Amino acid sequence: MKSSITVRNLATLSLALSILCLLPSICLLTPLTYFQVFDVLLPNVKVGSVAVGGLSLDEATRRVDHFYNQRRRIQITDGARIWYLAPVELGLLVDASRSVQRAFKYGHETNLITNIFAFLRSLNSPFTVSPVTILDTNQAAHRLQQLNEEVRQPPQPPTVVINNGQLEWIEGKIGFEINLEATLQQMIADPQGIIEKGKLTLALKPIPPPKIDPNEAVEQFEAFFRRAESLSLYDPITDEWLKLPISKERLGNWVWVETHNQKAYLRLNEDKVKSDLKVLSEQLGSTRYLDEKVAPLVIRQIETGESVVIRVNHKPTTYTVQPGDTLLKIAWKLGFPMWKILEANPGLDPDRLPVGQILTIPSKDEMLPLEVIPNKRIVISISKQRLMVYENGKQIKKFAISTGIDRSPTQPGVFQVLTHKANAYASLWDLYMPNFLGIYEAWPGFMNGIHGLPTRSDGTRLWANVLGRPASYGCIILDLPDSKFLYEWAENGVVVEIRP
Repeated sequence: MKSSITVRNLATLSLALSILCLLPSICLLTPLTYFQVFDVLLPNVKVGSVAVGGLSLDEATRRVDHFYNQRRRIQITDGARIWYLAPVELGLLVDASRSVQRAFKYGHETNLITNIFAFLRSLNSPFTVSPVTILDTNQAAHRLQQLNEEVRQPPQPPTVVINNGQLEWIEGKIGFEINLEATLQQMIADPQGIIEKGKLTLALKPIPPPKIDPNEAVEQFEAFFRRAESLSLYDPITDEWLKLPISKERLGNWVWVETHNQKAYLRLNEDKVKSDLKVLSEQLGSTRYLDEKVAPLVIRQIETGESVVIRVNHKPTTYTVQPGDTLLKIAWKLGFPMWKILEANPGLDPDRLPVGQILTIPSKDEMLPLEVIPNKRIVISISKQRLMVYENGKQIKKFAISTGIDRSPTQPGVFQVLTHKANAYASLWDLYMPNFLGIYEAWPGFMNGIHGLPTRSDGTRLWANVLGRPASYGCIILDLPDSKFLYEWAENGVVVEIRP
């Protein structure tokens, strides 16, 4: 009986010892079985910077995709500036599924012993696989070309300065742009490193400034200055030619260098010319100025030597009513048709002009709306009843005329040939006016002009025997041969100066 109990106890003890020996294996295999059966990645497994241990394949794939493809930004730098772009913009993409599959293989081999050792190692130290990175070189090249539009710093071309009246040449400065080939090779060599570090340093290449022989430019500048010295202004109101003083220093401020086919050309900066014309205008007095619209003409004459007319303009002025003034007297004195003064002073009562009232007087340019013909001028003297024809500053003709009678006088002032009409008709007086040159509107819609001896509709010719004294209703009348000459000689734009 005693022997039987001992055998049974020994058997129990042996079983217990066996179980105790197997217990660590059971404890080990139970969690390993979990990772194996449910396709879960081992602990401490990482794809690049992303911890995926303990996640299912789908969970790990979503996490890797979100981190690298959606949230990640690549820092792009040219050494001075920084841009942040999504990897896909640069053609970079992490294949999240393949990357996770590579990580999943760790501890999920066919060899159980290998898997056990992998599991044990994962408990103490991380296991990292590099993300599988795809590079679309076409997209990368396209985006780099776009980025180059921001990165590119063009070279600064050579410039000139004027010191003591002499042109000095200043060499240009080097520019730079992305070296597309080198940067693309850098991306091809290490796409994983770029997406993992989140940084790409652009390879740059210099853009040298153009090489220019300054000798030709110096000669060109001297030619510019000679033309600038001879630059003249024309005032059609006063019939004056004025010098426009342009120093070498001022001209040098206008100059910039243009290169074409490896050659240098000096050009003038229109904005700078316009700005300086405002300063130069101050030398013309308080009532005259240079419109910035003449800047292209100034440039054309200096650059090409072409002879152009640079016209002086006149500002509007004011007039203070004096004792005894009437609007007609003021118009006669200032050289404007009366309606132009009324137009410039809305609400003005022409029959009530208080002494001391200040009137706005339009610019004299309003009576010269066409391009001026500077080498021709017609001068009319009301007091002498003569018309003089000038060409290139010399009188070439002088004609006896008849101007307006007292109740319909000819307006003094500086006007312009505006129209040509071979035989104009004035219905108010039933007059046909041959060789008619319209020069100003006596009132809106009614043109006064210069013409030959008129005829009535019945063929009667008027005033042939009164030339040399006032006879007309405001026009200037010549003999027929004289009017024919003037009609053919004076194109539209010729200035007509009518003196009292």
